[in-house]
Amino acid sequence: MPAERDQQHAFGPPTGLWPGQDIPRQQGTPALPWPETAGQVPPLEARSTLPWPETEAANNPGAVPPARDPRPVPPARGPGPIPPTGGADVPPPPVVPPPAPPGGSRRGWWLTIAAAVVLAVASGGVAVATLRPDADRTDGEWPQAVQPPVRSGPTGTPAPSAASRSAGPSAAEAIGGRPPRSPSASAGSAQGFAGTRLTLPGASIGVQSGETFGQALARSDRTFGRLRMARIFFPGLPPAWKGSRADVVNRPVVVSFKAPPQEINSGRHDARLTSWFASIPRQHNVYWSYFHEPEDDVERGDFTPEEYRTAWRRIAGLADQAGNPKLINTLILMCWTLDPKSGRSFDSFYPGGDVIKTLGWDCYNWGVKWNRYAPPQEIYGRMISKSRELGKPWGVAETGSDLVPGDTGAGRAAWIRAMTSYLSGQRPEFVAYYNQTVSEGDFRLLDQPSIQAWRSFCAT
Repeated sequence: MPAERDQQHAFGPPTGLWPGQDIPRQQGTPALPWPETAGQVPPLEARSTLPWPETEAANNPGAVPPARDPRPVPPARGPGPIPPTGGADVPPPPVVPPPAPPGGSRRGWWLTIAAAVVLAVASGGVAVATLRPDADRTDGEWPQAVQPPVRSGPTGTPAPSAASRSAGPSAAEAIGGRPPRSPSASAGSAQGFAGTRLTLPGASIGVQSGETFGQALARSDRTFGRLRMARIFFPGLPPAWKGSRADVVNRPVVVSFKAPPQEINSGRHDARLTSWFASIPRQHNVYWSYFHEPEDDVERGDFTPEEYRTAWRRIAGLADQAGNPKLINTLILMCWTLDPKSGRSFDSFYPGGDVIKTLGWDCYNWGVKWNRYAPPQEIYGRMISKSRELGKPWGVAETGSDLVPGDTGAGRAAWIRAMTSYLSGQRPEFVAYYNQTVSEGDFRLLDQPSIQAWRSFCAT
């Protein structure tokens, strides 16, 4: 569900777009990528020397990007998590270094430390979780929390066969697209993922009529507490980073953009994307995604899965040239795609484990359609199992629920608490609430019980 496609209608009447769809092509308009906002030229001091026709400073006139944290960023660590060496259910004993021996030799001091470490490992093991650089920083601070113990579990369900795919419903019933009539009764087993760190809670930023993006972000921070991350949508190619919404956020972002795979594969946009990746600062993690939720587009015949995978590999190569460890290649698909009833195959959209660093998923509860709040296991179980099967870190790029008929907010608040408790136990990298309304559902958190439930998760 691209959030900022229509600022004037983001919190007004339904836009007529299904969750997970992009701006429909209009008669007489050019094909993707759509041109940036016309007729709004940013001042010279806000322009970049990169090859953009325009920048998003036009959407936020007069805005000055927040100051960056001048302190050095911790060095990048290895590409994956370091599994615990001890039992999963027994917390490791604390390792307390002995006091320095007065007047002792330096060699004796290090031998003492080494002996203590060996003793601790031998007695119970030391659980270590790899942290992405700056993963949990907020305003230069690192949150203090204790990671839950990680339990092993079975792998995810395999991709549906060709026979089962042929019997599935149309894309109009997709989770992440239009809702199915009801969720599946079973969603696969999903035990704790030997993950990377604490979860970054966040949301998409709904720009109300008359607001700048910066004002909408400030309002979201006031409502939920300062969000640790933000979900940013660009319906076409990304504008220059400086002054854009992703820059104004000044914290980790999950940012997606779109362009037809045929144009990407022709090399038409190589220079622009190379410059965009090179312009991205290194203060915060940037989970970037090319053409999130491509499933409906493939089913409409806009492009083939092969063209999509090839385009992903080409763009990932351009991103690698930037040499920026904060750029995290993130494939974002619908949770519905993993349901056998969808008739889809995950492998059709997966460009390969050497290309994708993190998996992102769009999963929804359809309160009006289903007339209930489904247990979190039904909604998120399959995608967690699939992520574990591939050995990939993962996050929830979009999630939410409209109100079940008759519920004034207490029921949804209970679902949010159950959902966040469940996901926290699985250790995703990020969870973003889709705080928007579209024609098929109003996911906005406007009632106080729901607001307080999400605010509590963001403040944890």
